[in-house]
Amino acid sequence: MSEPPISGDPTSQRIDELLQRAHELYTKALQGNPSDLDFAIAHYRGALGVIWNLSSDAHSQLLGDFANVLVMRFQQQGSRADLACAMECHLAGLALRPIGHPMRMITLMDFATALLIRFKEDSTLSDIHLAIDNFAAALSLCPFEHPARCALIMKSANAFLSRFENCGDAEDLERAIEQYQSVVELSPPRERLAPLSNLANALQSRFHRFHELNDLQLSIQHSCAALHLLPTYHPARPQILRTLAGGFFERFHQKGDTVDLETARRYCQALLDLCSQEHPYHTLALNNLADILLARFQHQGDPIDLDLAIGHYRTACIHSEGQPDQGMHLDHLGNAQLLQFRQCGDMADLHRAIENHTLALELHPLGHQCRPATLAALASCLDVRFEQQGELADLKTALNCYNDALTLCPENHRRRPVILNNIAAALEMYFRQYNDLNDLNRCIAYYREALDLYPTTHVDRPVTLTGLACALLSRFELLGNEFDIDQALLHCTVALDARSLGHPARPASLLTMAKILRSRFLPWDDPKKLDAVFEHLRAAKDACQPGHSLLLDIHAELSMIHFLRYLVLQHSMDLKEAFGYHELSMAFGSGGIWVAFRASLYWVQSAEMFRHASAVDAYRTALRLLDRCVIVAKAPELRRELTRRHAELMLDAFSAAIRHKQPDLAVEMLEQGRLLLWTQLALHRSILDDLRSCGEQGARLADNFEQLNHRLERGQQHHREVQKQRDAVITQIRRLDGFSHFLMHPSYADIQKAARDGPVIVVNASQYLCNAIIIFTTGQPALVPLPKITLADVARLASLFHDIVRYSGDPDPGRDRERRLINLLTELWDLVVSPVVDRLLPHTPKGSRIWWCPTGKFAALPLHAAGLHHGIELNLSQLYISSYAPTLLSLIKSRRTKSSNTPRRSSFVPSLTNFLKGRKGKSSRPSTPILTSSTFAAICSDEKTEDIDMLRKVLPLTCTMTRITGANATYEHAIRAIREQPWIHFASRAEPNFDLPFESHFPLHDKPMSLLEIAQTLAEVERPPEFAFLSVSHGSSGTERHETMHFPHALHLAGFQSVVGTMWAVDEEVTRRIASAFYHSVVVESRGAVNCTNAAKALSQALKMVEEGIPLEQRIAFVHVGV
Repeated sequence: MSEPPISGDPTSQRIDELLQRAHELYTKALQGNPSDLDFAIAHYRGALGVIWNLSSDAHSQLLGDFANVLVMRFQQQGSRADLACAMECHLAGLALRPIGHPMRMITLMDFATALLIRFKEDSTLSDIHLAIDNFAAALSLCPFEHPARCALIMKSANAFLSRFENCGDAEDLERAIEQYQSVVELSPPRERLAPLSNLANALQSRFHRFHELNDLQLSIQHSCAALHLLPTYHPARPQILRTLAGGFFERFHQKGDTVDLETARRYCQALLDLCSQEHPYHTLALNNLADILLARFQHQGDPIDLDLAIGHYRTACIHSEGQPDQGMHLDHLGNAQLLQFRQCGDMADLHRAIENHTLALELHPLGHQCRPATLAALASCLDVRFEQQGELADLKTALNCYNDALTLCPENHRRRPVILNNIAAALEMYFRQYNDLNDLNRCIAYYREALDLYPTTHVDRPVTLTGLACALLSRFELLGNEFDIDQALLHCTVALDARSLGHPARPASLLTMAKILRSRFLPWDDPKKLDAVFEHLRAAKDACQPGHSLLLDIHAELSMIHFLRYLVLQHSMDLKEAFGYHELSMAFGSGGIWVAFRASLYWVQSAEMFRHASAVDAYRTALRLLDRCVIVAKAPELRRELTRRHAELMLDAFSAAIRHKQPDLAVEMLEQGRLLLWTQLALHRSILDDLRSCGEQGARLADNFEQLNHRLERGQQHHREVQKQRDAVITQIRRLDGFSHFLMHPSYADIQKAARDGPVIVVNASQYLCNAIIIFTTGQPALVPLPKITLADVARLASLFHDIVRYSGDPDPGRDRERRLINLLTELWDLVVSPVVDRLLPHTPKGSRIWWCPTGKFAALPLHAAGLHHGIELNLSQLYISSYAPTLLSLIKSRRTKSSNTPRRSSFVPSLTNFLKGRKGKSSRPSTPILTSSTFAAICSDEKTEDIDMLRKVLPLTCTMTRITGANATYEHAIRAIREQPWIHFASRAEPNFDLPFESHFPLHDKPMSLLEIAQTLAEVERPPEFAFLSVSHGSSGTERHETMHFPHALHLAGFQSVVGTMWAVDEEVTRRIASAFYHSVVVESRGAVNCTNAAKALSQALKMVEEGIPLEQRIAFVHVGV
């Protein structure tokens, strides 16, 4: 080892010069001259090159200074090599300063600082753990009076705060706050700037974690104190302004004081003015100022604030492109665009909002802290689009996004109550569409959880209170639990107290309170109790500007209340006001449809409760509005659910018209409702789908009609002009062939044509009474009261019948099943059919044809087989030949098609086959007339040909027959036969689907053929087939459905004019025998040919021919549907 240089040695002097120059350059760099850093590092590196003659203290000092200057350059230039070299220098310095060395504390602190910097760079947890340990070790060595103690405690607190932000351990946050507070106490007043600022930030973090308002108050207090210590252009000023603006903004959310909101805006504007475009806080300041302006718009309603906010968000998005916070700015812009859509109603704003949230979601992968907020924001937009366009996929996706967001938010997450509110609102909407109590219960649970998480003074708490009150009101209306309505009143009262006069959301709370008070009113209560309801509604109306979306609901509620008071007091002015407000509730055309429909249902309910004569008008209005709701609902599932849920409406309407002596109107309303029900049960399509299938013009008119409906739905200004445009489109639609009665419904005179070949009997059971109506060719319909049977009796008989026939074909050794069936048919005769026959006999000769059109639960019963099946006693089949008609207009259409070679679309209602039409014009079918009954096709998917051989023997030689069997029974061959042949015999058993009737199918060799595909095929042919014969493969549907569509009925609606088939499973041998007898009778009746108009009579004769040896339950399974 060489000796140390002696004093005056040139080498020693050179080292001293290098160190002195390096220190000078380092000092200049610290004072803001970053270009001196490289020179300082070069001088330090030069000094380290001659370390052989330095002492260990000097060496360790040099290593520490060199490491610090390297760390400084890393922070400015980002070179990882500088940081790695600094770590090596610190570790070497620690080795030169072992435990007990007086300067070890400084090296530990510098090493821990470098570790903290590296942790912030790459989030390696071992670095932050080691940094905290080294800070703690340095603190243990630092005397209380040491001048570096405050700086050391500050750095230790920073490390604890960083670990809390990364790991979420609240204990780290507590230690950070304690250490910041100790630095504030230890520092003289003029040196408290940094610790006060850091303490304010840490207290805000603790507030966001535990929601203690005192932490927020202290944060604001410390930030104000720090700001007071700062000169105007101090580099720490932007950070403190940012903390202050955030603190006041958060306190506004907690307490709702607009002074805090304005103070937050002022500080945020000052921050933006202070930061140039290149400043790291510039984009964040733009975003935060936009947040504040957006909140002011929501609180005060000035659209200028919304426009300014959107402008700032757009600028922030541009400046943050490619940066880690770009997704956050896109989210905030999307939220503002959603509000702009709600304000102006431009769908482009909504689409842009969805696009921005979708882009943000891509930038926030699983694990990103912003992902829950992005999911919730996207879900909110999808909710709104569902409300506008009715796409069920949007609502389902929204619920999935909400659930994912909620999963990612633990109980203490600051976004959790917001997400809970949103998902509760979505579930309430889902409940309104599908009426599932489970959805409503979940909605209430989520609102209650959100309420527990919000502080009592939080600005968003009234939103939760009002939402919870509405949900509890819905559950009360469903279940009648008084506790729910009492809780709803309590929550709504608190929400109303929190929304002072002038608050934009006050009308919503006033309307909710009015609904609650109205629901609490009972018919025997003092009418003066309604005064409070009127007071709240008038206040809500006065608080709304013209065109406000709530006006529709307010007018609908005013209509209900005036009508309710009229029912109690019988003041004619109230009735006049009720009708006036009901019209106003639809003042925006389609815009009021959903609101007006709910109001009409309440009108129905009230009129029935008080047995008022306006019930008929109420039902007629409700059915008309239901039809419109189905038209504007785009989702097939939603249309189907609407018709199913309100299926009883048409039955009750029929009953009301009967009770008020308007039987012709009863038939009109029932047929209108059944057309709607059966159309949706079968195909889930609307008249707009039919319109779109009529070429480019039809598609364009359908789109225009839908767009104008959406504009009216939003209640925009200039709604009168939009209404005129919509009326003009309707006029154009009615000029199209087959759409002359678009949005109009058939009159009784139209419907009466169904009775051209024999009377039609409509049998109806409602909760009020059961009736039958007989429609004759001329005159008014004949009413047949059924006083001995109720809706409950019909449901009981349907359930009993289902239990009997589901075992059809099974052994019945004791003939118990047959006895039960005979008793049921006897009861059906006594209660329903016999009174009808008594009314028929004076006008209709025995042996005539009659058509049954049963509704509701009656559709599950074999009305055609009713009678006293004991020996020679009387039954219906001995008196008349029964057929069925799913709807009266479908029967009329089949007769029109039968009588003309050129099919015509019904002028007053779109048929189901027209719904499926993919094009207009000529089909591939030959245009030359085909001789009636000259062609026959038999389809069987297996190799068994007994049925087909039997047919060939029975049919005349003039009737050519195409066999489609075995491997030849493919989908293509079967479809071609159905397209080209007038008569089809389905030897393959049909597989019914009672939930989705047009998904019922026939099994074939390669793939099944559904009724939907058959209907699509027949919609394109110039002349649909005349007749089909079929049998089903298993029993009837259950009894839980409102109304069952049997397979023969569905096949008739698909396009066959006449159908013979079974309603439940029958033995193959029985089917063969009856089919043989049936075709023999057809040939006999048609004098050597086949004619579908003789099918019903032929079936009646065939069943009598084979009566011996075939069980009753199997014989009565065969029915005729159609002409």
